[in-house]
Amino acid sequence: MRLIRRSNTKKGISMRTKLFTIIGFSLLLGACVGGKKVQGPPKPDWVTNRPTSQMYYYGIGAARKTSNVSQYQQAARQNALADMANEISISISSNSVIHAFESNLNFREDFTSTIRAQTQQDLEGYEQVGSWDDENTYWVSYRLSKAHYQQLKEKKKSDAVTRSVDFFTSGISARQSGDVRLALVQMVKALEPIKPYFSEPLPVSIDGTEVYLGNEIFKEISNTLAQISLVPQMAEVSVKVGQAIPASVLRFSALFQNSTPIASLPLEVTYSEKPLRNNKQRTNSNGNASFDVDVVRSKKTFESFSATINLNDILTEAGTDPLIRRLVTRFNLPKGTIRINVDKPVIYILSNETNLGDPLSPGPLEQSVKKKAVEMGYLVKSAPEEADYVIRIIAATSSRAQAGQFKVASLEGTLRLETSKGDQLYHKPLEGFQGRHFELKQAGEEAFKEAKRKVEISYFREMHEAITRR
Repeated sequence: MRLIRRSNTKKGISMRTKLFTIIGFSLLLGACVGGKKVQGPPKPDWVTNRPTSQMYYYGIGAARKTSNVSQYQQAARQNALADMANEISISISSNSVIHAFESNLNFREDFTSTIRAQTQQDLEGYEQVGSWDDENTYWVSYRLSKAHYQQLKEKKKSDAVTRSVDFFTSGISARQSGDVRLALVQMVKALEPIKPYFSEPLPVSIDGTEVYLGNEIFKEISNTLAQISLVPQMAEVSVKVGQAIPASVLRFSALFQNSTPIASLPLEVTYSEKPLRNNKQRTNSNGNASFDVDVVRSKKTFESFSATINLNDILTEAGTDPLIRRLVTRFNLPKGTIRINVDKPVIYILSNETNLGDPLSPGPLEQSVKKKAVEMGYLVKSAPEEADYVIRIIAATSSRAQAGQFKVASLEGTLRLETSKGDQLYHKPLEGFQGRHFELKQAGEEAFKEAKRKVEISYFREMHEAITRR
């Protein structure tokens, strides 16, 4: 029995030794494998070397990896499509709209940038050919069949040309029927569908004549504008400072080919003296539009009042984008101008000034009023029938209680401004003016000096404002 137990013990020790050997070998093998970094697929060649092909456009995009997988993958996709759009070349035909404006380099650059962005939005039929990422960056590659792209482009261009021709011929018909405003709106609308193809000639046949569509549209817009005239009812008007200019005077007639009244044509006016609040209006059924100026305050001898077409109103109705606006606003617009002669108002001064009962002629206040009137552009006349305004001055000094060794005189009276019809515009009591001197007469003169300063500093300015506020 003992021999048997010894034999089993030796056998158990031998089995445990083998087991430990196997486990140790496995751990050693695992440690060797774990010490090496597990690598993904190798970097594709297209990540560093852009593919070229006669059959495909390629776009390669990359984005930095973040915790939001879908977000950085979408960013890489957009970058790849933008890259593909940049690969699609834009050539400028000598018979294209862009060539006609080629001297404006900023416009050409803006057009190219806009068309590339539009091309990216319109890309169809592309396919993903690969993606790859490392610890920090995700790359994706797309391709698009050049033949497929050209086929889709020609289809879209054909549809765009058809829509453009419809708008254009509608504009020509409207012009022939006398609706010039609608003609301009429709012609501008005709530019919108073909904007992506401004770099191409776009040959079409209209009424049996072969033309380049974009250039033809711009030519007819220019011709239409050139045949519009804005005729002022009066080429020259005269007005005095402080007066308004009524709408019955500032009237313009919009004519097509110098004879046909243009109804509903949007106009805007500018007045050289100042901005106007109500400076936009459409012509009535007779082709007329009237404007007014609330008051003239100009110090110049003349101003100008000009009307032109409110092109922004037409562009807004046509719904054009900024690129087309920049092209259309380069046209010369018809303009009508009225010369406004600014005449100096005529003032008549009626003065009754006394110092301690002695009449003063000319009175000190009369002299101050006359001085300020001339400085501010008024004419002073001696005949009341020639005057636009009458200034009435009443001023008298009187003795007051003596202050120590000084004699005191005070001045009282009124200062009044009237129209030639007797309507009062301004009234100012003269009071609180005192003079001190050893002699009473000189004290009265000092009181007049105080009143004169007030007239020159503020009272005449207030009268002038009363005139200009009418």
